[in-house]
Amino acid sequence: MNCWEDLCRAPLVWAQGGFLKVHTFINPVFLFKIILFQSSMPRAFGRGQTTESAILEKFSLTYQRERHFSQNVNHAIFVKIFASLVKSRLSASEWIEKASPESILRVIMCLRIFMRDAEYQNSFAELGGIRILAKYLQKATDSYLTYGDAPLVVDILKEMTNIFQKLSANISHRESVVKHGVHKALVLLLSANDVIVLHCTLHALISLAQSPEPCKLIAELNLIETLLHILQEYDTLSKRLAAELLRLLCADSQAQEMIKVFDGIPLLLSLLHSDNLKLLWNAVWCLVQLSGDRETSDDIRTMGGLPLLLSLLHDRKFISDRATASGLSGPRTPDELDEMRELQLSLPSACCACLTELVLNDANAQQIVQRNGLYSLGLLIMPRDTSSWQRRETAAFRNLQANAFRTLRFLFSMERNRRHFKRLFPPELFEMFIDIGHYKKEISAYKSLVEKINSLDRDALSEILENLEVSNQNKEPTKRIGDYSVLELLGSGAFGSVYKVKKETAGQTYFALKEINTLNPSWGQSSKEIQTSVGAFMSELSIIREQLRHPNVVRYYKTFVEQEKLYIVMELIEGAPIGDHFKSLEEKKARFTEDQIWNIFIQLVLALRYLHKEKSIIHRDLTPNNIMLGENDKVTISKS
Repeated sequence: MNCWEDLCRAPLVWAQGGFLKVHTFINPVFLFKIILFQSSMPRAFGRGQTTESAILEKFSLTYQRERHFSQNVNHAIFVKIFASLVKSRLSASEWIEKASPESILRVIMCLRIFMRDAEYQNSFAELGGIRILAKYLQKATDSYLTYGDAPLVVDILKEMTNIFQKLSANISHRESVVKHGVHKALVLLLSANDVIVLHCTLHALISLAQSPEPCKLIAELNLIETLLHILQEYDTLSKRLAAELLRLLCADSQAQEMIKVFDGIPLLLSLLHSDNLKLLWNAVWCLVQLSGDRETSDDIRTMGGLPLLLSLLHDRKFISDRATASGLSGPRTPDELDEMRELQLSLPSACCACLTELVLNDANAQQIVQRNGLYSLGLLIMPRDTSSWQRRETAAFRNLQANAFRTLRFLFSMERNRRHFKRLFPPELFEMFIDIGHYKKEISAYKSLVEKINSLDRDALSEILENLEVSNQNKEPTKRIGDYSVLELLGSGAFGSVYKVKKETAGQTYFALKEINTLNPSWGQSSKEIQTSVGAFMSELSIIREQLRHPNVVRYYKTFVEQEKLYIVMELIEGAPIGDHFKSLEEKKARFTEDQIWNIFIQLVLALRYLHKEKSIIHRDLTPNNIMLGENDKVTISKS
């Protein structure tokens, strides 16, 4: 019996006696000797190799929970074992060519366990392991995608992608990982059928994409369509990981363009119906980065994205990855609860960041206000009792308040919205709010507002809440006029007021109701004169109502008198006066494009031609405040 058989006899008997079943501690010195002897005898395969695999498996079971090998009492021998595995196994081409898939798997598995420790990751890089493993990853990937599930190839891919995830988490190794083309093999593996291989691959790419240069190189590999397919078709955890990678890639302009090319915007918006917190957070941050493009900003609005984003600010129930993966909703650990609470604060912060970008588009800003956005955002700035919170949770809440203040300040920058804010904040807070200036994106600029509102006493906060409630469009109607519920005062002047109303039998259809006081002397001195003037006015308006049918002229629906007041029910124009747009553009140092100007001008000319030539009506009060600009720059002339 030679020295190899001598050395191997004990472990062979051990294995036959139930070595793999009994979790007995394995002596690392013994393991090192086994590897050392086998490496000195390159032709010793067969039984010796099977024994080595069994011992390596026992090692992985013994140390499966070890995270700090460099602090272990056996660190010195661990270093030698690790070096032997890299030099005498991974780097030994003859061994790799003749070794069984099980032997290769055990070696890579032990390397992966060792590399939980950052010191061993550094050693792996110094020993040239990244280059060698990158070559094997490419070879295994090609084999898997070409021939399918060869023996243990899926398990080997899981281990290798896991190792590259650990290496990529260390910024100092990312350059080397990319240099040896690991990112190319990983992108190919996104089409893997095995969901665990897919998850490991996504984790590795996410770690790698944390740095700008690797992120750019990954984005160049045309993986956007594949990620969008995962987001549409796969399980929730796969979607969450794909969304996280997509969020990182969105920093690259080429990736942003590809998302638009492959119809990624409606897909991302569809994800906002999910109840998985991390998936939602990543999807919203993708939208944040895409919203700077004017066309994308319009698409988000026209596809119904604004109500979805606003719905995430309040009253939604969410679940964690743990509940998604296991179907569990039972007790969580304290760390899981803390993470859940932090994410529940970070998600609305992300939504605020997205709304801030979208508000730069005036049509979006108007729709946010119309969708009760002021009220929803206003609630987010209100202080909460954070005495029982962890420091990270408190910081996340302060950040949420700052983000909400920023979105509100951007909304205030639109002229038409300013009336809402004048009655919202107490004078000192309102002055600080004004002093920040228009369209200031730096979140640090809003920290002083957070500190100020958190220092207010209970009475001042109650007053803000009461003022907020006035802007709540879902509150009970303030009063009723005829068949109409009054929801909001839109404006008032010397001759009357205009309200936003809803007919009780018309579902969610809104109208503008103009109220005119008939006791004004301009209607006459006596009750008979007033009655005659009102009657003539209503007859004239009735004719106009019947005759005027033009897409760019406001519609009149009904007139009636109640308690000495004349009421005119009109089309509620979802937009803002063009004068407001002029001021907003000036403050943003922007201007209408030439195409927009021609579009607005032609609509205006067609409306005036219709009034003058076809209906013989002269407007007599055409000003920027009477030309309303709505969705897609649709012009509507009002107050004819």
